Amino acid sequence: MKKNVLILLLILILGGSIGGFIYYEQYISPSRKVIAYSDDLYLIVEDQEVDSEDAVLFYEDILYISFPTIEYFVDNDIFYDDSEETLIITDKEKVLRYKLDDTTASVNNKEFLITNVIRKFNEKIYIPIDIILKNYSIDISYFEETNAVVLDYGDIIYLKGEVIGEDAVIRSNLDIRSPIVAKDINAGMILNVYAEYESWYKVRTIDGIPGFIEKKYLKINYTKDLFKVEKSIEEDTQGIGREIINLTWDYTYRKIQNAEGIDEIPGINIISPTWFSITDNNGNILDKGNIEYVKKYNELGYEIWPLINNNFDPDLTHELLSKSSMREKLIVDILNLYGEYGFQGINIDFENVHLKTKDFLTQFLRELYPVFKEAGMSVSMDVTGMSTSENWSLCFDRKRLSEAVDYMILMAYDQHWASSPIAGSVAEYPWVEKSILGVLEYIPNDKLILGVPFYTRLWIEKEGKLSSQALSMETANKFILENNINLIWDNNSLQYYGEIEKDNIIYKIWLEDAKSLDKKASLIHKYELAGIASWRKGFETANVWDSLDRALN
Repeated sequence: MKKNVLILLLILILGGSIGGFIYYEQYISPSRKVIAYSDDLYLIVEDQEVDSEDAVLFYEDILYISFPTIEYFVDNDIFYDDSEETLIITDKEKVLRYKLDDTTASVNNKEFLITNVIRKFNEKIYIPIDIILKNYSIDISYFEETNAVVLDYGDIIYLKGEVIGEDAVIRSNLDIRSPIVAKDINAGMILNVYAEYESWYKVRTIDGIPGFIEKKYLKINYTKDLFKVEKSIEEDTQGIGREIINLTWDYTYRKIQNAEGIDEIPGINIISPTWFSITDNNGNILDKGNIEYVKKYNELGYEIWPLINNNFDPDLTHELLSKSSMREKLIVDILNLYGEYGFQGINIDFENVHLKTKDFLTQFLRELYPVFKEAGMSVSMDVTGMSTSENWSLCFDRKRLSEAVDYMILMAYDQHWASSPIAGSVAEYPWVEKSILGVLEYIPNDKLILGVPFYTRLWIEKEGKLSSQALSMETANKFILENNINLIWDNNSLQYYGEIEKDNIIYKIWLEDAKSLDKKASLIHKYELAGIASWRKGFETANVWDSLDRALN
């Protein structure tokens, strides 16, 4: 819930009238109407009058609040699709869709009937009060005497004060010469209190008139705790006693024909086969899965969270995600496919995304999460580290995405990528740690999984030109042995480094092995992360699994 004003905070301003003048300039504009005598319907959010003449309205005796008002004051994740005239409300448990002027709505793709519909007046979308109250923890009241609609937050303790004495009035400013906005303030009347000044309180009548009252007219018994937001009695226990995640991606080139060779992998608890890819603008999904594979790994005690990607096609991704109906269809199709296999989770790997698709990608996750949780599946998403690249980094709204998934996997590799102009490590330790710190500003540590590489790059400098080859650990070791390369431990990268010149060609390698991965895995404990993910199964040497298991546990 978005709080746009400073609320329930005890403000002690020692500057007297000077401090009051500053507050007046911020709070009340010179053109502010004396609302006690206004005949116009107006909206008060806590102690703040909403500066919009069309924030609220009555239609056929039903109170409506405009979409921009709800978006600004209540839920900045509420979504309206203009092209498809659909309002979408999401939380951790449900996705609600309301069509304009339609009495049929849906929750998690299940239809139900509504009495009061979403409407459009003067080209602005309005939401009936019953839909608002059903979906948000807020209180809304209408007071005929003042013509005020008052919105208070349901999870806030509002400090109260009792009027005492005679001649009490509420004024527009911290000055006894300022206009009176409410004069019928009788002894015993209860006011909401929002701030304290030297001789004044900032208050609001219960029926929606904000202003300032002299302290001598208000009896108030309070402690500092009463100015704080009320905390939920339900504590977040996520992560307490939770097993550290140890996931590995199992890359598959083509449709799996059999499930031979499946065996236990030390330390691993989640397998993510790369089986699914969205192939076209209709949302068709390439399926490379095998049901026997799933059964065998499940029998060994592993959860299966298959990866689905966007084909790394930014235009395709925008076409699918920018339309509410296509997002809905895609989510249903993925859910049905994953349900048929009996998976325990999903790993979403959408990369190379246009910056203009950023909010649609977030909305896609917000709509996907509730229906997958309802089906008993965990939701994870892969993201890159922070950079200035629009399609590979800026396209991820990491903070809002992290609120819409169970886990986010940081792909902390390709520091020096295949066509890098400079030879270097795939993932040196300082760079990995810096990548973690960068995303921890947006992603809670107990939701963050560190992705590490099982591959290395062999760098080749020939006639002034640089190229590289991605090698598995076994292939890298074979190249090192065959060329008798002397490895040295690099205390910066925390990796073994080696180079050799042969036939006027220089070869360089920063080796990923059990020791370098052990160092990276220590960051899981240092930053109390949710776990580790490895790209990819089949590139490792046999000792890596035991080494990682020891490092994690």
